[in-house]
Amino acid sequence: MASRLLLSAFVLAHLGFVLAVYKAECDLVPADFVFLLDSSGSETEKGFKTQLAFISNFTANFEVGANKAQFAAVTFSTGVHKDFYLNEHTDQASVLGAINKIQYRDGETYTDQGLDFVRNNVLQENHGARPGVAKYVIVLTDGRSNDNSRTVQAATTLHKVPNVTVIAIGIGHAIDRNELHIIGTDNNHTFVVNNFDLLHTLEVELVDKTCKLCGDYPADIAFLIDSSGSEYGTNFDNEKNFVSMVANEFNYSYNDTLIAVSQFSTSSRTDIFFNQYPDKAGLMNAIAKIHWLNGESNTHLGLTELAHHVFTSRQHTIHTHGHHNEHVTYGPRGDSAKIAIVLTDGRSLEPDQTQRAAERLHHMGIEVFAIGIGHSVDRNELRIIATDSNHVYQVPSTNDLDSIHTTIVDAICKLKVPPPTTTPMPTTTTTIATTTVKQACGQKPADIVFLLDASESEEAEGFAQEIQFVYNFARKFHIGPQNVQFSSVTFSTTVRNDFFLNTYNNRHNVLNAIQKINYMQGGTNTSYGLKFVRENSFQPQHGARTNATKIVIVITDGQSADPVTTKHEAQLLHNQGIKVYAVGVGSDVDASELKSISSDGTPILVTDFSLLHDIQASLETAACHGGT
Repeated sequence: MASRLLLSAFVLAHLGFVLAVYKAECDLVPADFVFLLDSSGSETEKGFKTQLAFISNFTANFEVGANKAQFAAVTFSTGVHKDFYLNEHTDQASVLGAINKIQYRDGETYTDQGLDFVRNNVLQENHGARPGVAKYVIVLTDGRSNDNSRTVQAATTLHKVPNVTVIAIGIGHAIDRNELHIIGTDNNHTFVVNNFDLLHTLEVELVDKTCKLCGDYPADIAFLIDSSGSEYGTNFDNEKNFVSMVANEFNYSYNDTLIAVSQFSTSSRTDIFFNQYPDKAGLMNAIAKIHWLNGESNTHLGLTELAHHVFTSRQHTIHTHGHHNEHVTYGPRGDSAKIAIVLTDGRSLEPDQTQRAAERLHHMGIEVFAIGIGHSVDRNELRIIATDSNHVYQVPSTNDLDSIHTTIVDAICKLKVPPPTTTPMPTTTTTIATTTVKQACGQKPADIVFLLDASESEEAEGFAQEIQFVYNFARKFHIGPQNVQFSSVTFSTTVRNDFFLNTYNNRHNVLNAIQKINYMQGGTNTSYGLKFVRENSFQPQHGARTNATKIVIVITDGQSADPVTTKHEAQLLHNQGIKVYAVGVGSDVDASELKSISSDGTPILVTDFSLLHDIQASLETAACHGGT
């Protein structure tokens, strides 16, 4: 009991830090989610509560807000009941509270009425549905509908609504699989689980299907805005507002995204250089203060400004309040994704020079987006400015720029990934700082190895909960050769290496590999596992880095077969400067042995596998601090 109290205190003490460093995976691209829940008699109240727990856990993966994710819920049985619309709850706590209040209603299974209600009511703008935003309707049901033909018709009609994806989840053995496939947008969005208790296994996959992850790689994004005579007044303000909207979607910091803003007319000028402002508030204030230049459309001068002054490191003179000049070097980071977004409402005065200036940017490895405003733009010139035709956008007026801002954010997210190793990066570098990549937490990269007990006492169910814990843990970090790396080793009678630190170099592949780790069964040779990690996992050829903090997280539910050797192997790991965390599960663990395994002599104890999630925050905090 004392150890549990200590653990709870530990979790609470560090929870604030974890919340500060944990960046939700689904916080960039807005989406509207609608839960359509079967409340018929076959569900039973217990099954219905499991549905609610499932959608509650799912919702907890998202940031909620008018410009982020929105949620609605509808229940159906003999009739349809609206629980809440998309615009009724504007923060996550409010949504989760509303989910907890949803009531079981009993009755028949009129799925068609639920689908029609969602289409005719929930997905309407007056109830919060946002034009141009991805919409997901998640249907949960445990049986066939009362009227198959009407359900088919309702689903077919719903599929025709723009930007709507229908995800169909069938529960139990009484479902009509053919009907389920018709309800879902396609087979990739149709799921079947045997019973309500297995719903939680779907959570991860469903989140992955609905999240649009933004790449973890740092990006330098430069905006080039048209400041010619036609862009006076409101038009110029709309351009600046668009820049602010897009920039505000990203985490502004030297280790993540940096923003620069230039403009062109008869001449060109850069108002904001990369890393010129220390925080997003300063950046937004500077964008608001940018003044219109007025003049002709010398687009080529703006493109040249990007190449010579923004995407190349140069020394700039800053005038301080004390009338002293300060010389500062601004420029892009050598290892960042480099992106330029050009806004223009007319044809350039010098088309040939514009083409040459655009080609110069392309040769520098910069991804260029061209946004044409109004009806006077030259579509062919936009294509020349842009990297390719997929990077060209047009809107009728500056008033319509906000309608494409999420599309631009989504496109940028896809570019926030490391370049292929065969593609040379631009030779320009920056002298702003020595840290050059985004870290998941803290300032140091970390090599983290999970050592998992797969012995007989674990049983398959316990081991599955271990794997779920590891998965949820790993997904909170930015994974890559310059950030956090993960490895997994399982042990029982023997030892199995699941994957080394350098086997996978991105989060998607690491998470897939974790899901494929199989239960072994057998004895509890913990010492074998510790020895394998020491001799193999932290070797340079397997991805261990000299500048990375090294962490081992051992999870076991029993006493090792050889306690003396286990303590000896743990001490050898400690001697190498490796931080070891020992997690004991259940009542059969040897607390003394776990104490010797743990680097600081303080093991983490939980009473059963289902409580592993209780310690996640504390271990995340330790990893975020780099093991210090």
